[in-house]
Amino acid sequence: MRLKFYLIKINSRQLGMTLLLLTCMVFQSLAQATDATIQGVITATDASTLPGATILVRNTATGFQTGTVTNANGEYRFIQVPLGGPYEITASFVGYGSKKKEGFMVNQGDQLKINFELSEAVTEMETIVVTGDQIRSSIDRQGEATIVSTQQIQNLPSEGRNFTRLVSLSPLQGGGSLNLGGQRRTSTGVTIDGLNARNTLTAGEIGQGPYTISQEAIRTFEISTNDYDVTQGRQGGGAIKAVTKSGTNDLQGSAFVYHRNDNLQNDLDIRENERTADFNNTQYGVSLGGPIIKDKIHFFAVFERQEATDPLFIADIQNADDENRSGLTKANLDRYLQIARAKYGLSADQQVGQFERSSEASTFFARVDWQLNNIHRLTIKNNYNKYTNPFSTSDNSSFELAESYSDFNSQENTLGVSLRSAFNANFTNEFKLQYQHAERAYNPSSQLPSSNIPRAIVNVQSTLPDGSSASRTVQLGGQRYSPETNLENMIQFTNTAYLSRGNVNFTFGTDNMITYLETLLSNEQNGRFFFDSLDDFENLTPSRYAREVPLQGLPIVKQTVLDLSLFAQAEFSLHRDLEVIAGVRWDGTIFTEGAEFNQTVFNELGIRTDNRPQDLDNIQPRLQGIWNIGGKDSDIIKLGGGIFNSQPHYYAQVNNIQNSGTLLGAIDVTGADVPTPDFNAYRNDPSTVPGVPAGQVPFSTINAVGDNFEVPTTAKFNIDYTHYFGDKYSVSVNYLASKTTNNYVYQEANLAKDPYFVTNEGREVFVPANTITASGITDWTNSRISNQVGRALVLESDGEVKQHAIIISGSAQVGKDGYFNISYTRNSSKDNSSYNCCVANTSTFLPVTGDPRDLNYGYSDNNFRSKFVVNTASPSFHGFVLGATITGSGGSPFNFVVDNNNRSANGDFNLSNDQAYIFDPNDANTPQAIKDGYMDILNNPDVPQNFKDYLQDNFGRFAERNAGVNGFYANIDLRLLKKVKLINGHGLELSADLFNFANFLDSSKGNTHNYGRNRELMRITGFDQATKSYDYSVQTGAGNEPIGGTPWRVQLGLRYTFGQ
Repeated sequence: MRLKFYLIKINSRQLGMTLLLLTCMVFQSLAQATDATIQGVITATDASTLPGATILVRNTATGFQTGTVTNANGEYRFIQVPLGGPYEITASFVGYGSKKKEGFMVNQGDQLKINFELSEAVTEMETIVVTGDQIRSSIDRQGEATIVSTQQIQNLPSEGRNFTRLVSLSPLQGGGSLNLGGQRRTSTGVTIDGLNARNTLTAGEIGQGPYTISQEAIRTFEISTNDYDVTQGRQGGGAIKAVTKSGTNDLQGSAFVYHRNDNLQNDLDIRENERTADFNNTQYGVSLGGPIIKDKIHFFAVFERQEATDPLFIADIQNADDENRSGLTKANLDRYLQIARAKYGLSADQQVGQFERSSEASTFFARVDWQLNNIHRLTIKNNYNKYTNPFSTSDNSSFELAESYSDFNSQENTLGVSLRSAFNANFTNEFKLQYQHAERAYNPSSQLPSSNIPRAIVNVQSTLPDGSSASRTVQLGGQRYSPETNLENMIQFTNTAYLSRGNVNFTFGTDNMITYLETLLSNEQNGRFFFDSLDDFENLTPSRYAREVPLQGLPIVKQTVLDLSLFAQAEFSLHRDLEVIAGVRWDGTIFTEGAEFNQTVFNELGIRTDNRPQDLDNIQPRLQGIWNIGGKDSDIIKLGGGIFNSQPHYYAQVNNIQNSGTLLGAIDVTGADVPTPDFNAYRNDPSTVPGVPAGQVPFSTINAVGDNFEVPTTAKFNIDYTHYFGDKYSVSVNYLASKTTNNYVYQEANLAKDPYFVTNEGREVFVPANTITASGITDWTNSRISNQVGRALVLESDGEVKQHAIIISGSAQVGKDGYFNISYTRNSSKDNSSYNCCVANTSTFLPVTGDPRDLNYGYSDNNFRSKFVVNTASPSFHGFVLGATITGSGGSPFNFVVDNNNRSANGDFNLSNDQAYIFDPNDANTPQAIKDGYMDILNNPDVPQNFKDYLQDNFGRFAERNAGVNGFYANIDLRLLKKVKLINGHGLELSADLFNFANFLDSSKGNTHNYGRNRELMRITGFDQATKSYDYSVQTGAGNEPIGGTPWRVQLGLRYTFGQ
């Protein structure tokens, strides 16, 4: 697909709404961009306060300056102070001397408390120079955020130079790279300079490449999880907030290159097999910043590019150990390939093994800051990304051949304008406007037609070298994700006003987004053939064929979404040592487009397909107290709580509009009705793919929105105690708890209300027993309430999450500029559905014991039980700095399920959501073959104890969801940095990053043994009509321990600087 830029497309009604909102809200209020404050108290030598004293703040590097006078209590406060420095702060009062303190650097979230004591009859100014960062500058942030400073970004190892990789430093990150506090990925907000940088369609970063913005452009960022400020919105789990660099009065620049290649990494892969695929990664770029007009207009710009070739492993089975771990023998894989080439038109190109995947990414960021006058400061910035990546996306089978992988390309551009206005000493306003554009395309591989072809999904049963058995699915042909295109245009406008009255500081404002999307999804429109065995695959006899057939051409979905907010907050002191922040926030979400109304669906099931998600009653009170015991800045207790709402992913409404029953028709047949596949014809002419048989009226798959849909709501609470040992050391204990309700989940709506029968192990089955074949195959179409409608999934708000954690952390300043930070977390996250995004069917992957509508409460997919984090850097010594990160995590869950071999134990549509029943080997009624299978696992010394414990703990019942506990894994990364000072402010920085230090020491170490989410322990082998129960066998290979991870590699870097 050729990408090009589009103007935002909004119809006249939507445009009118937009203009009305802009008119009403432009003078109201955004999420804070810097969250930095300078404040203090001015006193006389007798300790009396000095109301009306004059305070001036000036950034000597940029010329930015502002001033105020102290209030009746002698207090002053500057908010939203531009980051950087050095700052000088001057205090004066009539009849007293003046005093200046200088050398302060302001970082994101800093709350600098600079007090002055002025003496009478002193006429000369006294100057005090401050050096080094103050550990207490983040007192007000303790317990709510992990702050990653400019120094840490520079000193810590960072593979790929993507600052969001450092999110792992948060003690509450786990379950996914951007999952925070046990919540779904969609509950994490992402902002840059206080404005949205989140992919609203699917969540995560707006940029789909290796980075959203060059790390060279980032000054500092933080991972916030318990910040109760009302400016924080659309985030149930937390937020990742970055602030970019700006220019100064000094011309500064850099040129850099970072490189990794084959010679700088382990010759073996993580399994200790020899690597054959090449690897190299080069990132290079330049930055430049400085004055356009000194003390008035400054600029900063950076360009960065990545060219990479990395190995991709597809069914890379080289030896017996690989066979045992993967659950597939090489003989069966070879036979599959031979059949595929002989009868399914598979090309002679390489389909399995090690591949070299080459990708390219470019990013350009530019920013201009203009001090219009002493009141107004204007900032204009733009960020552009472009990314191409072949072999980008696989499918959901156990193994997919190379031809099934899709290619990906994208580009994003973000243009933002902000205006900070300090109208007087008591009123500051910040207005921001942003336009964001994104285009993404998933295209079939070059081996397939551009419109793609059906999938052939084969269930392959293998007897493994260790004597165990396993079943895996192997796929050729197309896939469900391509072709797919996404166009996204978003306008965001925010305004935050800060008003001081007496000793109360008010914040009020608004933050609004209008997003237009055009989306083409091809999910399940290419067709799927299911084969029960390799023999059936060879004989061209699939057991099932299913396809969603376009009825009106390409089903492109167009929609506009409004995200609105209002907020107000007061910050005041109840006592000299007790500060209280109380506020309330309102958020509203409106999807302006609905699907077409389907009369048949309404008549049969009472479902309105034209419902639109809308939620306008989200009132979110917030309260936080900070007790500075004795006012000594040594013992701090923070107690806070509040309500947070999260955005639903916009992909859901794409599902609902596309699957109203008018754009797509469904075919799903079994047995004799399944057409004979002809993949040679499909490859030559995709229009020959079987569709709806002539003369038949298709039933339709339905996705819709429930009548009572609400956006997710999270109630949070935490209490934190921090003790400071002087100015260099601190230790904290933080307890956190949260409960989320109204989490979105798709529920079956055309499934029989009651089961037809219950098996002897207690599993509810929703098809008549007499329709189940002797081999245990069910036909989900017999489970429907209405035969005039296909599968119907309705988006409801039935999900919930409960999470609590305790964090013990400490920090220290080491020497002049070194530091040491450490944290340990014990965490528990439980939910009844971990569905995050995107395809509606994915929501029903939740393993259940019977009725899929009875959501199965247990440990969340996003759970982790313990986490250990260290990030540290040595003091500089002759220009050398050694930095390190250690991140360890344990207790992620795994689950026992019934093997997906084209059988659904409960008779519903989904083939992979059946929780395994673990028979009791001590029960005389348990078949001997099952007893033997369990004993084979328990007596196998290569099966780890955590797998055996999960098995034994569930004898005689359905396996508890996600009660399997994966082991603890720690990763150590190192960076050695050498700074060389050259003449006239020029310099060189040489760096070497070593990732996975343990694997460097020993190739058998530094790997994971994570069982993933589901282990297919039990396999249906038949059905007994007399007892109305399934026959099972044990997949003894399910216990074979997997190996994962990335072997050690070194990244070398060279960075030239001037003016710094």
